[in-house]
Amino acid sequence: MRLAALIATAAVGVVAAGCGNSSNDATSVVTVTRTTAGASVAAPAAGTSTADVVARVLPGVVNVKTVGFDGRKGEASGVVIDRRGVIVTNNHVVRGARILTVSFNDGRHTKPVRATVIGTAASRDLAIIRVALGDLTPVPLGQSSKLRLGDAVLAIGFPLDLGGGPTVTQGIVSGLDRTVHADNGPDLEGLLQTDAAINPGNSGGALVDSAGKLIGINTIAATGAENIGFAIAIDGARSVIDQIRSKPAGGQAWIGVTFDSIDSAAAAVQIGLQPDARGAAVVALFADSPASKAGLREGDVVVAIDGKAVRSAGDISKALAARKPGDSVVLDVVDQSGPRRATVKIARRPATLP
Repeated sequence: MRLAALIATAAVGVVAAGCGNSSNDATSVVTVTRTTAGASVAAPAAGTSTADVVARVLPGVVNVKTVGFDGRKGEASGVVIDRRGVIVTNNHVVRGARILTVSFNDGRHTKPVRATVIGTAASRDLAIIRVALGDLTPVPLGQSSKLRLGDAVLAIGFPLDLGGGPTVTQGIVSGLDRTVHADNGPDLEGLLQTDAAINPGNSGGALVDSAGKLIGINTIAATGAENIGFAIAIDGARSVIDQIRSKPAGGQAWIGVTFDSIDSAAAAVQIGLQPDARGAAVVALFADSPASKAGLREGDVVVAIDGKAVRSAGDISKALAARKPGDSVVLDVVDQSGPRRATVKIARRPATLP
């Protein structure tokens, strides 16, 4: 069975899996590693309808729109987790995005607001963005560890660029602790499986329990199968979110590149490399960034960093996470004309990007 990441941000052409597709949807294979059961989640108060639950949650589910380096536009979702403008979404939503705007459902903020990226965790497909507002309505956090198979859930987001407001779908928890092996991204572990309909554009949206508490961040859905969607369990996401918030973007190592994985023979051949080439392809560069100044170009494939082989975009992220601003890294790069080497001095990630 194959999966497609619910990426609405067609910000850059994909060079992995589809290699140059008009969106950066990933294809993956899902493997069930463990299924567990816990105590039942709290039931809603007597007389509370599904519509009442939705009405309480909607002000905290937002529409995230993106503009990529090449001008292409995308649409996804996000969840307010702090009234002071903090919103969680997926990493694949913000990856490669040059401009982010957020629209609200709270009846008070009627105009789109520009957002900035606080930080990301590519290995968990999580990102935190912020808007300059201090009076938002957060969705209360639940406990995904207390979910049982068959518990009712609601998926809320902005799929398929339908317009006219959010979409709500209903289903159950149909699997726990799933692992998704992605062809062109990191494995995602501890996912919730649901049969609530999840479609492109739902990425970053809310999966809530019957009491209206956030128990997952919608991230991927199966293709070639029906009623199989996945969300990042909130219990596993909490520590990642806290870590991102405690380490603002200005303190993170940054070279100004968006990478995608070259991790298959088909991906390598499609961009003109030998079938056995593996690495991380440069799909977008910020002007005047460290990488740009070092001579990197779109289409380059990084095959090693400081002498250590690079097999995917995730390897680059891990390597940079271990460095600090001011450090230099040596990148071994190949393109259709052959190999070369570039030394990149790492900078601090700008608090705001152009």
